[in-house]
Amino acid sequence: MDTRHLVDSPLAAAPAAAADPLGIAVPATLGTRRDFCVAACQALSLGAIAATLQACGGGSDNPNEPSGGFGNVPALPSIPATVANGTATVNVAGTALATNGGTAIVTSSLGTMLVVRNDAATVSAFTATCTHQQCTVTGFTEGVFQCPCHGSRYNTGGMVVRGPATQNLRRFNATITNDVISITA
Repeated sequence: MDTRHLVDSPLAAAPAAAADPLGIAVPATLGTRRDFCVAACQALSLGAIAATLQACGGGSDNPNEPSGGFGNVPALPSIPATVANGTATVNVAGTALATNGGTAIVTSSLGTMLVVRNDAATVSAFTATCTHQQCTVTGFTEGVFQCPCHGSRYNTGGMVVRGPATQNLRRFNATITNDVISITA
């Protein structure tokens, strides 16, 4: 490396290395303008990579791991259902589904479902699996279901109202008779 340009420079007289308060050796200069540019480009590249990973959920392999602050939505109450002959049934007396407009997560061996009590005679049931990256939708706020992982939102008809999801939730056949909801896949 040609260092003739440093001979008359005040940097040439600087000590070869200094120590920071933690005792780690720190170079006194980066040497040439080229060395400085290389170091600056590396630092900017690392910053860009870190920002990209954070925006994509931190690079986690677990799609159900919340990222981006979406996990702080009020959680839906969970109601267990029993399954017989491919139909999940749940008695709604005394639950969040006992009143019109009530919403809950219904769990059974058929899967996890989002259930909405539309009125005295009708209910709607959807898969609780987000169509974006298959997280379990667990939140309900401002009249919409919300995925805790990336913030996708679905209305009480199962339709996407905000992405990143682009597909609606899968609908199940659901009926209510005498305070018992029946759901078939």
